[in-house]
Amino acid sequence: MIWLGGGGIANKTKIVKFRVTPEEYEIILEKAKKANMNLSRYLSFSALEKDIVVFEDLKEFTHQLSKVGTNLNQIAILAHQGRITCVDIGEVKKVVKDIWQSLTLLTQKTKRTKG
Repeated sequence: MIWLGGGGIANKTKIVKFRVTPEEYEIILEKAKKANMNLSRYLSFSALEKDIVVFEDLKEFTHQLSKVGTNLNQIAILAHQGRITCVDIGEVKKVVKDIWQSLTLLTQKTKRTKG
């Protein structure tokens, strides 16, 4: 996911050209690709010091969160059916704690990138 700070659609009529080495070009191109942006947009945002935040670890985070939700739904179904009466949610608490720590780390990385 990308958070793009500010800016709307503008009438872009000016062309900017500059030279880079082949190595620099590949690095810039890779960064634009990683941000899911075309080269022009990436360079504009970079030059204008607009925020480009890329959440790389979000896929694993959402997968883990989905697994916790599935487990909780299964527990709720069994409890409503009367098939279980006392549930040990220790493992669920551990997973939720791990997810929370991952989210906190991701938030800290985002703040460092923007700051």
